[in-house]
Amino acid sequence: AKLAAKIYNHYGMRVYKVMEENPYELADNIEGIGFRTADEIAARIGIHTDSDYRIKSGLFYTLQQAVGEGHIYLPQEELLRRARTLLEVEIDDIEKHVMDLCIEKKVVMKECVNENKNENEIRIYPAHYYYMELNTAKMLHDLNINCDMPEEMMERRLCKVERAEEIKLDPKQHTAVIESIKHGLLVLTGGPGTGKTTTINTIIRYFESEDMEIRLAAPTGRAAKRMTEATGCEAQTIHRLLELSGAPEDDKNVSFMRNEENPIDADVIIIDEMSMVDIFLMNSLLKAVTAGTRLILV
Repeated sequence: AKLAAKIYNHYGMRVYKVMEENPYELADNIEGIGFRTADEIAARIGIHTDSDYRIKSGLFYTLQQAVGEGHIYLPQEELLRRARTLLEVEIDDIEKHVMDLCIEKKVVMKECVNENKNENEIRIYPAHYYYMELNTAKMLHDLNINCDMPEEMMERRLCKVERAEEIKLDPKQHTAVIESIKHGLLVLTGGPGTGKTTTINTIIRYFESEDMEIRLAAPTGRAAKRMTEATGCEAQTIHRLLELSGAPEDDKNVSFMRNEENPIDADVIIIDEMSMVDIFLMNSLLKAVTAGTRLILV
């Protein structure tokens, strides 16, 4: 009864027309109704299993399910295979249905080179995720500003910190610290035992000696605790750094107090365990970092 009221409130007297012609529209517009519920309604009112509406809705639902697995696109062949299994029908002309979804601005279709197979493939993205990834790339690009300090001065100041803190860096660690001073954006990678912690500690001590405001964060509470223990500086979760407002269960509907209008107040931000961060959190984090703040991703 609750769901019926919600549907009627959204559509008013149009509800009968929608139910008869395309109940799959409910999955787009009514919270609490997904593809499977809409499919059940369609079956009861006699809509054919190979209906265009059903196939388009099934394709879009398949892409959304893939997002839950961590994929923001599917190759067209993979999408077709998964959708066939879901819908239990042969899809004769997938390109027509995908083009229809493109026209409705629900998906983006891109031809890219698959480097593993060394051939072109068509990738289908839900539009929202495509533009989110594009925006993430642009923000990363904009953060990568070069520092205009002469390199000899960087070297002198770093040597001073190494002496004061009694740190001995190997050549790779030394290069990593210099790169973090030179650039607005740094990605620091390395397996366990390769000296990332020493490098991060030196980066922190260097920027502290320059009187810079440093913030440390990691995706989970446990990773933040490990980071605090390893550096001796307080680290927090990325959600806390961004000041999560409310606590929705679904990451996609999370909202943060820190954003473009209210960025994080810091000169240097170091994020550990970056491989655990998904596109939503990455996008939210970058919105809250202003150009001129150094971002170090570990």
